Amino acid sequence: MMMGGFELVLKKEKAGMELELVREDWMNKPQDEMTDEERAKLKEFEQKEKEFKEKQRKAWEKDLQKIKNEIEEIQVIFENELNSLFKYKLFVDVRILEQELALIRLVIMLHDAKETKSDEKKYREEMDDIEGQKMKKEEEINTFKGFS
Repeated sequence: MMMGGFELVLKKEKAGMELELVREDWMNKPQDEMTDEERAKLKEFEQKEKEFKEKQRKAWEKDLQKIKNEIEEIQVIFENELNSLFKYKLFVDVRILEQELALIRLVIMLHDAKETKSDEKKYREEMDDIEGQKMKKEEEINTFKGFS
């Protein structure tokens, strides 16, 4: 999270170390044109430069390890949060499905009620027809009995 802070520290450290390791122009001329004192200073400079690079490499490795650890921690936190959200989503999905099932049951009940009313009406009409037929038959029977 403090990535900016690490970069700032590294830049300050790097700037401070590079100030000490400024390569002077005389160090670029061939060695056979240098004096013994210049060669010794060049050798000393190259040794310091090598140490600086090694120190810098170790610092970068240390920072890299810190960053990797932070990434792993963030990843674990993210995965836990994602898992928690997924469980909550499943919980909500189950509640939605329960409500949909209740609605389906209500629709079936309404359909059954309408069907029952329709059936009742149909059966009442059939019963009225049959009663009408019965009365006609009874009248026919009564009229037939009247002949005897």
